[in-house]
Amino acid sequence: MKGTFSFSAIISGLLVLVALISNNNMTNIYRLEIQGAGLIEPKGWIHEQLKQDLEEGYIGQFDKVHHSVTHNVFVKQNRLSKRKFTLRKEWWSGEHEGYWKDGVIRMAYLTHNEKYIERARQWVDEIINHIGDDGYIGIYKDCDGPNCRFNHIRGNGELWTTSRIVMALLAYYEFTNDKKVLDAAINAVKLVMEEYSNKNYFAVESNGGGVSHGVGFFETLEWLYRITKKTEYLEFAQKLYKDFNNGKFRDDDLKTINLLDSQELFSKHGAHVAEGLFVPRFIANIAKNQEYNKAANNVIPKLKEHLTPGGAMRCDEWIKGREGTADERYEYCGIAEMISPLNKMIAFTGNYQLADLIETMTFNAGQGARFPTLTALSYLTSDNRIKINHRELVRRESYDAAHLAAVCCVLNGSRLMPYYVEGMWMKDLNSNAIVAMLFGPSEFNTTINEVPVSIKEETSYPFSDTLTFKINPEKNIEFAFIVRRPYGCKNVKIEAPETTQIEQQETKIILLNTWKKGDMVKVTFDFDILKVKQPSSKTVEESGFYLKRGALVYALPFKYTVDTVKEHNNSGFYRYKIKPEDTESWKLKIEANDNFEFYQATGDDTEQKSWDKPKVFLKGVLRNKYMEKEKIKLIPMGHTIFRRVTFSEAKKF
Repeated sequence: MKGTFSFSAIISGLLVLVALISNNNMTNIYRLEIQGAGLIEPKGWIHEQLKQDLEEGYIGQFDKVHHSVTHNVFVKQNRLSKRKFTLRKEWWSGEHEGYWKDGVIRMAYLTHNEKYIERARQWVDEIINHIGDDGYIGIYKDCDGPNCRFNHIRGNGELWTTSRIVMALLAYYEFTNDKKVLDAAINAVKLVMEEYSNKNYFAVESNGGGVSHGVGFFETLEWLYRITKKTEYLEFAQKLYKDFNNGKFRDDDLKTINLLDSQELFSKHGAHVAEGLFVPRFIANIAKNQEYNKAANNVIPKLKEHLTPGGAMRCDEWIKGREGTADERYEYCGIAEMISPLNKMIAFTGNYQLADLIETMTFNAGQGARFPTLTALSYLTSDNRIKINHRELVRRESYDAAHLAAVCCVLNGSRLMPYYVEGMWMKDLNSNAIVAMLFGPSEFNTTINEVPVSIKEETSYPFSDTLTFKINPEKNIEFAFIVRRPYGCKNVKIEAPETTQIEQQETKIILLNTWKKGDMVKVTFDFDILKVKQPSSKTVEESGFYLKRGALVYALPFKYTVDTVKEHNNSGFYRYKIKPEDTESWKLKIEANDNFEFYQATGDDTEQKSWDKPKVFLKGVLRNKYMEKEKIKLIPMGHTIFRRVTFSEAKKF
């Protein structure tokens, strides 16, 4: 009869409702959507730097520079844990090969370089063609004894190395849409989930970093969920994080119990924190657990305590609970490895301000620890730098194409800008809006309600304050276009079609319109010159300041000489010895009330090799020991090798 329901029907309906609620709780973990590789194309200076780095830098021919990437471990699968190969830990070459292939694949497709695209095809085909019936992708030998695949007694790099090469394969899949590559990645991850369904990977006691590097496997799980929308990856991520919390490994800063103590700062290996930075928020969004949520909320406040003016997390391998001043050293791996996790955290939280952290780190510490063309970089660097200790432990401070310590940092240099590109454009899942998140010359191709839309961003940002967006939908369509409002921007000038509704908020600008082909939006930021107070440190007496405008931190540069020390395997790439020529102005100080003026160079091509020479400057005065004014010109930190970023405050006698 109408209006009546059987008891069983009611129960069935409730079960369906519970299932739907559960499914929504499981899958509704994003506020913003990261876009697939290939949908965002770098243009202008970003494209040119990627092209230079691939074709002229060491990355395109690293197999000639260093043997660590030549063992082909994902094809041979011949490693045993707790064994050294060519005097290195067995998993190092798997890590390095994964970094190398990931960097080259991304750079090749982002710059449309057919030579390296073909090489990428060969790499991927070789790996795919050597996969066994079980689907395993990794470096370890298939045998029955200890220290073999999925049967490690102590330290190993099982999840870590698999995650590094699967990241490369998933990038290749998104660039090419080659389904067999996606299927291979899915099968490999499914095998890992099966093998560790009833045991704790992190329970293996280890004083080394291999086991704790397994936090990188969460990146693979998140990405596969994003591609497939299958909740099995989220379910296993929760299980794996519980195992992580109960593990006995070395690098445990991201355990829930440690994160819950807001006063306990990060202390262990910096690269691990960078790699897993997003994991607590990822798990909290999946589990809807109050304790996880509280722990995840403490991640960024803790991180900020360790950030240097140039945006890097201080870590001379170890963070040590130390504050990030301009005199603290930082590892390049900690820079490059943090960009993708921060992109994910933006997607999970909708927190636009995290993009400021990415831009500061990328344009200052990231560019300031490498040569303009990627022929060498510094494994350990500091913002204030007047000397390089070329005799330091395994020469980590040297500019080099292959450090003695390990080649992880030089290989991660190739991943800095590709992962920056990954986060440049996102979509708001609540409003189906397009979001310009990280700025720079680029083109984004997407669909809104099945209508293809292309947006070109023309700019030389961060060397220009103006962004011009050319919007070209295939047909007229209404949608919101959101532009992030960067930190330190007092006013924003917006030019848009007169039909556009504009709402300016603290962290974003929303432009709603029915867009048509040829529409243009021009955004000009009015950045303040910020004089940021800093505590005392090794070279900063009592306290001081650094100067920042927009995304760029400014530095006093020092001239230097460069000599080659060693050529690596007749490759044409070297270790360098770099010395300052004149350090007389190193002791200049800054007066709190002295003003600085911003200006741009004229007549230069800022669209192309933008890190070869400075295009923007701050003019002002610093004070000598007699409090006398000396006129100086500060340049962006990313253009420098020897520099002073933070100055002691000049005080009257």
